[in-house]
Order: sequence, then structure tokens, then C-alpha cells
Amino acid sequence: MKILDRYVAAAVVTGTAIALLVIVGMDIFFNVISQIDDVGKGSYTLYGMLQYIALITPQGAYELFPMAALLGSLIGMGMLAANSELIAMRAAGVSVWRIVQSVLQTGVLLLLVAVFFGEVVAPAAEQYGQQLRAEATNKRVSFLGSHGLWMRDENYYINAGMVLADEVLADLEVFEFDAAGKLLMATRAARAQYAGGEWVLHEVRQSDFSDGRVEVSHLDEVAWPSLLTPELLSIVVLKPQNMSARDLGQFVAYLDENGLDTMEYRYAFWGRFMTPLATLVMLFISVPFVFGGLRSVTAGQRIFVGILVGFGFYLVSQIASQMGQVYNLNPLFAMLAPIILFLAIGMRAMRRL
Repeated sequence: MKILDRYVAAAVVTGTAIALLVIVGMDIFFNVISQIDDVGKGSYTLYGMLQYIALITPQGAYELFPMAALLGSLIGMGMLAANSELIAMRAAGVSVWRIVQSVLQTGVLLLLVAVFFGEVVAPAAEQYGQQLRAEATNKRVSFLGSHGLWMRDENYYINAGMVLADEVLADLEVFEFDAAGKLLMATRAARAQYAGGEWVLHEVRQSDFSDGRVEVSHLDEVAWPSLLTPELLSIVVLKPQNMSARDLGQFVAYLDENGLDTMEYRYAFWGRFMTPLATLVMLFISVPFVFGGLRSVTAGQRIFVGILVGFGFYLVSQIASQMGQVYNLNPLFAMLAPIILFLAIGMRAMRRL
């Protein structure tokens, strides 16, 4: 059976690699179209655009991996069916469920590689890509890294330890300098909320360095009419869906401790675990398609059906996620519901075989 497993694995891996290259290539093409208009803004050159697209591609590939696995399995297993090799396996006494096992074993190996890229490589590359693009298109943004978000707003230098949402900053520090580069005031705030065109700083400690002395004051709230807007923050801050599970877990813990809304981050957190499960379900669904009505059709027809199933799964997943957030449903239940639904469809199709 090890020979059978390797043979099936070779077909599935080859098909998945081809499908992933095609899908990621299309994703890169559309990214180029969306970014080409920004070339020329500031120091954002064509080379800079290509760098940015290369850095955000791993995240896109991870999100598209379930569909690529479905299409790859349909292509690989479809070729075995077209060459009557699956019929030979069945004639030799190999059950359909044993072939499913071989496919899923291959899927697990592929997932180990995909999860590594999705959890380790993609978030770091995405963050670095956003940083490069922001620095090139807007000089006020200086750095986004392990020490939080650094930005310049005229004579102000701002450091936010955490960006909880587009309109909420935590562990904020603001340093004001004069035209000669002399520090005038250092402000530290536990939290900042954007409202009415300005930032409202909470639990503020200010150190005034003007007039050759240091004067420290403590205030509950301070209004700061900065040019820094949530729209600018959204350029350089990772969306929850693009963060790693570890970072999302830390954000959820921080929000819980401070009594803030965690729903969006909880959905993103559980969504990171749904991609591997969705991939296995897509691989499982591909087998009854090959053994059933698709065993005598062309590769193009298999790909078309795979795209329909993959897009259908994506659509149902997005609807379940959005409805879950609107109606305040349990994130794990809302994210699992589409997977369970498609798994039930696959089980029903397997029983018909």
C-alpha cells in the first residue's frame, strides 16, 4: 500500500502545484492592475510595486490554498481516472475509502508546508510589504516593526504599541519637536480613540521640556487634533485576517483585559485554523467527483466544476462569517458551519458510490 500512497500522492501534489501556480498567477495579475495607478506617487516605483506584490503573495497563496488543493486533486485524480488506473486499483481490491485515505495523507503533508508559510512567512512578509509601500507613498509613515507602529505627523513623532482597530490605539507615545529638532513635549497615553476628526487620549502623562525645565502633568483626557487619520493607519496596519494565530491570540487577550470588543479578532483567530480543515474537506470532496460523474469528462470540465465548488465554499464561508459577527454568534460555530456543510455533502456523495 505504500506504493499506492506514493503514486496517488505524486498525482495530487503535481496537480495541486499546477493549480496553485495558475491561481496565484491570476492573483498576482490582479494585484498588479490594482497597484499600477499608484506607481509614481512619492518614491513608489515599478520596482517597488513588484517588491510589494512579491511580499503580499504568500498570504494570498495561503488563502487560496483550499481551492488549489481541490483543483489539484481533481486534475491529478482525474488523470488517473482517464487512464483507467483508478479502475485497476478497484479491480485489485482497493476500496474507495482506502484511496480517500491516500489523498488525505497527501493533503496533511501539503498542509504542513502551507501552514508554515501561512503562519510564519506570510504575516511577516505582508507587514514588511505594507511598510515598504507606505514609506514610498507617504513620507509620514516611518516604521512598522517589533517595537510597534512609528509615524511622523509634521513635528510629531508617534509610536503606538498596539493598533487595535483603525480608530483605536493603545500604549501611545507622542514626541513633539521644534524646527531645530529640540524636544518640546513627550506625551504618553494608555489609549487613544479617534472621534470627530481628532484623537482623544486617555490616561495621559505629559512631560513639558520647554523653557529649560521639565514639568510633568497627569490628565484623564486630552484632545489631539492630529493630521494622522484612520485612513492612513489602514495603509500600514495588518488586517486581522492577515495576522498569525499567535498575534491574534495576544490581541484577543489584550482586548479582554481592557474590556474592549474582541469579535472581529476572534473570528480572524478561528479563521486561521479553518484553512487547514477546509483544505482537507476540499480534498475529500474531490474523490467522489472523480469516481462519480466526472470520471469520463475532460480536464477542463473537472476544473470548471472545481472552481464552482471552491467559489461556492468561499461564498458560504464569507456569508457565515459576516452573519456571525452581525448576530454575535459563537465564532467557532460560525466558522465551522460551512466546513461541516460541505463535509456532509461529500459524505453523501461517497455513500452513493
